[in-house]
Amino acid sequence: MKEFILKLDFLICGLIIALFFGSDVNANDEKFFSDAKKYTVEILTRIKIPFSEDEKGSSSGAGFLIDKNRGWILTNAHVVSYSPSVSQIAFYDQDYQEVEKVYVDAYTDVAILKISQKGIPETAEEAILECNIFPSIGHPVGAFGHPWGYSYTGTRGIISGITLGIDGGMLQTDAPINDGNSGGPLISMKSGKVIGINTEVYDDDSNQNTNFSERIDHVCKVLQLLKKDKDPSPPKLDIIFQTDIEERNKLIIAKSYSKTISLEEGDLILGIEGQSLDIKNERELVHALRGNLNNFNLRILRDGKKITIPGKLLPHELVTEAKGLFFSGILISDHWFRDMEELNLPKFIVHYVESGSAASVEGISQSDYVVSIGGQSFDDLNEIYKYLQVLQNTNKKAVIKLKAASGSSGGFFSYIESSLKVEELMIIGGNENNSK
Repeated sequence: MKEFILKLDFLICGLIIALFFGSDVNANDEKFFSDAKKYTVEILTRIKIPFSEDEKGSSSGAGFLIDKNRGWILTNAHVVSYSPSVSQIAFYDQDYQEVEKVYVDAYTDVAILKISQKGIPETAEEAILECNIFPSIGHPVGAFGHPWGYSYTGTRGIISGITLGIDGGMLQTDAPINDGNSGGPLISMKSGKVIGINTEVYDDDSNQNTNFSERIDHVCKVLQLLKKDKDPSPPKLDIIFQTDIEERNKLIIAKSYSKTISLEEGDLILGIEGQSLDIKNERELVHALRGNLNNFNLRILRDGKKITIPGKLLPHELVTEAKGLFFSGILISDHWFRDMEELNLPKFIVHYVESGSAASVEGISQSDYVVSIGGQSFDDLNEIYKYLQVLQNTNKKAVIKLKAASGSSGGFFSYIESSLKVEELMIIGGNENNSK
């Protein structure tokens, strides 16, 4: 009898919990995922000639409608690529249609696409973005997208944490995210608003749902600047930050190559004057500087004293305007990284070598630096194009000298020289039309 009463007590408790908590939660889950079907899209992207950040071929992912009037769709940069590409999107139960890139961020994994208004079905709705409230650990979330090709799939979990370290600032979640989820919404299961963009998975065989999303509050600032016709590009931070396990929430200068802001080794960045945010990592610094690169005052701690120093930083070039020169199976373009000044490397680098091409037979590899062509060094792709065009028209070979990383012969670099017949000469990028 006692055993029966105990089981009955458990049953009643379970019914009470389901009545007062579970039923509402489940109802919200169903509603929020049903709403997500109305704003989430499928994305297909094709890349013919890739820059170094991408691979040749086709890929798929997700995105979501954020502005019906402008036709804007938010997704990951890696879903639509950093290279000249062709992307198509499809709303739920609709055909695919081509879109154009409005903006691709050079720092965070964020991109904005544009579709014509007539291509938006009447049933489509805008996703509501949570720009003001930052979720805490334990906040219930749902990831929506198309994992492994299973379209319009929802998974559930919580916010597990916020990434730490110099680069920190991404949302961590245990809501399952897989190939095809990238670019889709991470939804608050309390409000139904979008709080992140599903971005990546911790790549390890023993991983158990350690996944990451771009923060939507950071994306909101990019959108606000774009709507005001202002450049939201991140700064070129030619600054090296100190890696310190015990100081993971402090942004300390290890070395600065900047000529426009007087930072010294050991300086601790506190924030930007006029902004209340205490900066703890690089992503927060980038977020604070967007739209304000030409004139800002940086609050720092130097030798135990709080001081303010003026600053100015260059923006990253727009990804959508990136150009490359393709010929004889190789793609060359410029390439920037923080300490390149210290290594004194040439301006242009090999981004891509086509398999089976004359360039691959000659031993040219991705990431080789172009020292000279025909004994000349160049600062402009158009000038290289003109030079190679003459060689192509006269059926002469281009002599290319390259600098490659090598651990042999007691040195870090080795040099190779190749002679290539100039074929399929073209400039790609600048606008998306030449990638089709």
